[in-house]
Amino acid sequence: MKRIYGYVNGKAVYSRDEFIFESRGFGPIENDDELLSFAQAVTSNWYHAGWHRTFTSYYLSDYAMSEPYRSLTLTEFERLKDLQKEAIEAEKAAEVACEWRHKETIYWADNSIEEVWVDKYGNTKTVLLTGPHGDAC
Repeated sequence: MKRIYGYVNGKAVYSRDEFIFESRGFGPIENDDELLSFAQAVTSNWYHAGWHRTFTSYYLSDYAMSEPYRSLTLTEFERLKDLQKEAIEAEKAAEVACEWRHKETIYWADNSIEEVWVDKYGNTKTVLLTGPHGDAC
């Protein structure tokens, strides 16, 4: 006798994978592009804690009620995590290839500290090291 995993619209399902397939209305996702677009859709464009994030900065939680974990099979979720690791590595490699050089450090009156960096193409970026804060006294 099979053990029932749960019910979807009154229909008994016998595994987590079957539960996922019945809940979302289609079978396994086998294409990486489809996996990414489905995960982006169920997370509302990588929305978390009031902010839209990028795929590389979105935290892929394995909490049962968090998206996209809730809507993916374990195999699909692991593949998504692998894709994210690959994307993070590619992003890091692109950042290193820009050869950023430190230009200056700015100490603002609100006690914040910013660094200005310039890459080999002349592009500039600022990095906030310390946010605005009051004095201790």
